[in-house]
Amino acid sequence: MAQNISCVSVDDPKLSTLFKPFALKMEQQGLPPIVINTFKCYFNQFLYGAQGKLSDRDVMAVHDDQLADYDAMEQFKDKGEKALGKTAVIKLNGGLGTSMGLESAKSLIPVKEGLSFLDLILLQATTVRTHYGVDFPQVFMNSFKTHMDTMLKVGDFHNGTTGIDLAFLQHRYPKIMAKDHSPASWPQNPELEWNPPGHGDIYTAMITSGILDALLDKGYLYAFISNSDNLGAIMNRRLLGYMVHHNLPFLMEVARRTEQDKKGGHLCRLRKNKQLALREVAQCPDNEMESFCDIEKYKFFNTNSIWIDLRILQSVFISHRMMPLDLIINPKRLDPRDQSSPKVFQLETAMGSAITNFLNAQAVIVPRKRFAPVKTTNDLLLVMSDCFVRTERETIIPNPDRSAPMPSVSLDENYFKKIDAFLARFPKNPPSLLKCDSLVIEGDVRFEEDVRCVGDVRLVNRGPKQEVIKAGSVLQGETVFA
Repeated sequence: MAQNISCVSVDDPKLSTLFKPFALKMEQQGLPPIVINTFKCYFNQFLYGAQGKLSDRDVMAVHDDQLADYDAMEQFKDKGEKALGKTAVIKLNGGLGTSMGLESAKSLIPVKEGLSFLDLILLQATTVRTHYGVDFPQVFMNSFKTHMDTMLKVGDFHNGTTGIDLAFLQHRYPKIMAKDHSPASWPQNPELEWNPPGHGDIYTAMITSGILDALLDKGYLYAFISNSDNLGAIMNRRLLGYMVHHNLPFLMEVARRTEQDKKGGHLCRLRKNKQLALREVAQCPDNEMESFCDIEKYKFFNTNSIWIDLRILQSVFISHRMMPLDLIINPKRLDPRDQSSPKVFQLETAMGSAITNFLNAQAVIVPRKRFAPVKTTNDLLLVMSDCFVRTERETIIPNPDRSAPMPSVSLDENYFKKIDAFLARFPKNPPSLLKCDSLVIEGDVRFEEDVRCVGDVRLVNRGPKQEVIKAGSVLQGETVFA
């Protein structure tokens, strides 16, 4: 485990020699000393073989009776409502839609009724402010690749009388050449020499940006932090009230794992100190993947929505001179679109792994309506369809008219993976999936409006021309186009 290796400075000639060009490169970019020192800590772990792995022998499974239950929290709503004026909402907005062919902020993708993630987030904030008469801060943590697009789109939205900035910037880490552990160099596109350090950087970025001090100075004591692509994650009175009532420093929202979630990070407990911990798939030893994916053994996954006491966050950071997080080492190509480019390592951290640093931290089992993320165009089609509905609170939740598990969706990557190609194949509206169990599309298929899929649907087009599903069609079973 990464945290077993000291992050304090060591007088090691090898480390000093290898790290010096990284330090100079980061200084040249104007990165603060605390960021350089944090990266040095992780580089030290990387250099000395800390692969950030957590084995089954290091962790224990977490059971239902060890966690709080959302459905039993109704009594805390009033206390939560009183604390709304002391709470900020922060959205992790550093992701690009690269998996969908975008080079801009993922939150700009249209997701429901022509509205983007960002549109809906801003509507959520306005709705809560209006309903409760509370002018709370809505803040975005952008990356160096999403900041401009996001802020241009935000337009006239502002944080009212709070005096809190709308956004702060995530830092960047240099990529590490696999061949000799030197800083990556790519003169034809120097931006590719850097990688976002993962959403675990939020703690450092809140310090260096001044956002944490600004929030505390103006009397904001709590923050709700979640992904911008999870439109189910909205301010919630009962969760906030539960946290305030029990004086919790850190509360993580978790949901029950399904087969679709089995490769995502899961909640566990460290054997050495019984603290709650988060184990990501990159931290699992290769020979333990079967156990890692066992949803009956490890029942809960992190939705990446957390509630945190800002005073305790500041105290933990100061005491460690950083936020100690488990290191995630991601092997990549320097240019993700060029498989002939050199191999590199990216050092990253996850926000949720901070849970081990907070005494008395808890996790709460939340319903799936608080988790509607979009990672691929398969997910996007599902959320755009009638399997999910837009609520008066501007959240996107599973359609209550559907009692069965969500349908599995598998779209041909040659024609549906990129967002422009995907949208071109659903020019009017997505097909109805409310009565669908599975949808598989192989080949090039375009949908006209008001198509319904029922049961298991498989469309196969092996021909060279695009096939069109006519308006009003009802699809069921397998259709093979000649």
